[in-house]
Amino acid sequence: MKFSLYTGALALAAGATAAALPEASASQASQDVASDYIPGFFSRTCTQAKMTVRKEWRNLTKTQQDHFLDSVQCLMDRPAQSGLTATTSRFSDLQALHRGMTNTASADIIHHVGQFLPWHRYYMHIYETLLREECDYTGPIPWWNEQQDADSGHMWQSSMWGADAFGGNGTGADLCVRDGRFANLTLHIGPGDEDTDYCLRRAWDTEQAVANANSTALDACNAYTTFSPWWNCISNIPHKGVHTYIGGVMADIKSSPGDPVFFMHHMYIDRVWWLWQRQDPINRLYDISGPTLNQTANVEPAGGWQNATLHYELSSFDIMANTTIGEVMNTQGGYLCYGYD
Repeated sequence: MKFSLYTGALALAAGATAAALPEASASQASQDVASDYIPGFFSRTCTQAKMTVRKEWRNLTKTQQDHFLDSVQCLMDRPAQSGLTATTSRFSDLQALHRGMTNTASADIIHHVGQFLPWHRYYMHIYETLLREECDYTGPIPWWNEQQDADSGHMWQSSMWGADAFGGNGTGADLCVRDGRFANLTLHIGPGDEDTDYCLRRAWDTEQAVANANSTALDACNAYTTFSPWWNCISNIPHKGVHTYIGGVMADIKSSPGDPVFFMHHMYIDRVWWLWQRQDPINRLYDISGPTLNQTANVEPAGGWQNATLHYELSSFDIMANTTIGEVMNTQGGYLCYGYD
């Protein structure tokens, strides 16, 4: 018997039978058959042996940390390839991509929308792919355990903020970051829609960062059992809150990937989503909803708002081939093949 790509994986992941699948799932056509999947979240093309594990920064060895930072620097040293405005390096291609998706057709199509989490999962996959294929990075992709630090009250205690890593807070009147591997980094995309030369800036607000990232804030979001209210809570509190209260470049909704810490933050947010999905895979692994355009920034289009579906296409201005929301919902489904420690 044939199952869809989505429901076939879902059923076997939870030990369900065909009879247990919802009637609506039959409309999600795919040529994939149930035999393509094995118990668990893995597919035949993503096994436990093949899966990479993304690790919290403090769980990397010092050699791995240095190798990772060298690879990020490699992206900054490699020439731009995207052709996007104001790009000067492969790293800036990623920053320009994020800004371009925020400005596409004068619309924000990656924030406050149903595809917010899937698109950023795809974006993290692009980042990892460039690190591995263009800079020969072979180690774990790191993430930052924000909840752990917020709960301790010491938001910036991780060694990732050290002078031998990502550097600390901005200093001086211009709030430039003057220590760490990216000290005195000059950015050319932003702030906002501008193309100017400016420094990597941070302006920490410890109290507010703690309030938005601690267990109380996260638990309030995780109390929601369906995607729509859950992603809206995650987007507006732990996601937006940490962006805002790291401050500086990270507080710029369009050009925030200019701070390499952006990717540490979004790996964490992706992990939060993955943990939420795994708690109830039958109902959550392929649960998606929400508008495809930012309703707070746009006039309702003719025909009404379109909602995100598993077939919605995720794009990256040809930096990587387009994919769909459905392909990125399971981090071990084949298109993606990773987990978190």
